[in-house]
Amino acid sequence: MKAIVYDFSVPKYVAAKGLGRYFPSLYYGKPSALKLKEVQPPSLPGLRWIKVKPILAGICGTDMGAIFYKSSPALTPFTSFPSILGHEVVGIVTATGPAVTRVKPGDRIAIDPFISCTVREIDDPCPACQAGLHCLCRHSGSSAGLAPGMIMGFCRDLPGAWAEAFVAHESMAIPVPEQLSDRLAVLIEPLSVGLHAVLRHPPQAGERVLVIGGGMMAFAVVAALRLLDIPCHVTHYCRRTFQKEMSLKLGTDKVVQNKKELEEDLLTIPSTGKYQPLIGPSVYTGGYDVVYDCVGTRQTLHDAIHVTRDRGQIVLVGAAGTVPALDWTFVWAKELSIHGSLGYGKEKWQGEELSTHELLIRLLLKHPGYPLEDLVTHEFPLEAYQEAIKANADRGAYQSVKTVFRIFDPSVPE
Repeated sequence: MKAIVYDFSVPKYVAAKGLGRYFPSLYYGKPSALKLKEVQPPSLPGLRWIKVKPILAGICGTDMGAIFYKSSPALTPFTSFPSILGHEVVGIVTATGPAVTRVKPGDRIAIDPFISCTVREIDDPCPACQAGLHCLCRHSGSSAGLAPGMIMGFCRDLPGAWAEAFVAHESMAIPVPEQLSDRLAVLIEPLSVGLHAVLRHPPQAGERVLVIGGGMMAFAVVAALRLLDIPCHVTHYCRRTFQKEMSLKLGTDKVVQNKKELEEDLLTIPSTGKYQPLIGPSVYTGGYDVVYDCVGTRQTLHDAIHVTRDRGQIVLVGAAGTVPALDWTFVWAKELSIHGSLGYGKEKWQGEELSTHELLIRLLLKHPGYPLEDLVTHEFPLEAYQEAIKANADRGAYQSVKTVFRIFDPSVPE
């Protein structure tokens, strides 16, 4: 079968980091770690495993971080290669092991790609998995049951969905209601990330919220705020006009596209003031109650720290890594609280305890006209993977938000 294989090596890393800005093919072309190959179709590795034929598979910021070598080396103990990338997917179950009870052949499912103790078939689950926080599984760096890996596609024993077939543990299956289209179902995974980030610290009624970023995670956070019907004022800081249009369509109250517009919006918040230090950029008292940084760069973290009010909340949704020369003064000077957010898990909402995915699907069914399908801006066949990576990397030129591979079309007879 065809599959896009990622095979990391130190020489490829050194070549791409040194010359990639001049020769982008070192990241995703023939000399790179990424290749379209013919590989053996997977077989079921156990009694509780299922085989899936992907319909659509998304390209995630995590995939792009690996391809462009932007992920922090600190996470390398929790990956193993070679592997097939791809963990955002909707597909059809084609085969099941004899002990599978949750799904059957012909079912349409999305996937929870995090590798839990259950997936590794560990009898005594770790404290995180026991608490329903499987994204924080303490065995992700071990070889228990499977090679090291936090997530499908970044584990050599659990290849991902950029292929014509893949296998998964039945506990990873998320049944998709027939009311949800394929283009909406492929977004279940990233939308769940945004929903979990909001539920890490939900804004209160009437609070002022800032979302930073123009990628899928920022739109997932905006969507979560609106799907949850939280009556807060949402400002979205993104740079491009097509991102602004998309954000307003999703119900953002205000979109700002540069520092000047951000400051103007900031200063409309009651009891917010602007001051000029002896050297350096302006500083502020007051500010937004909650800020979701969906980028995680030095500049966006700087902005978040400076525009959050005293004792306000910052949620890191973007995969921040090594951040040099960041001024942390106002973290302590304003007594800010900074929360990390990873994946999803068990949530508490309106007196009920349920998984992020369950809550998301319930919210999607409650808001059938909400235009989330518009976030899928580009589809490519596996053979055009280099163009797909370029479309994801150069958002301005392609006006892309979510780029996906179209692997199988259920409406076309085989």
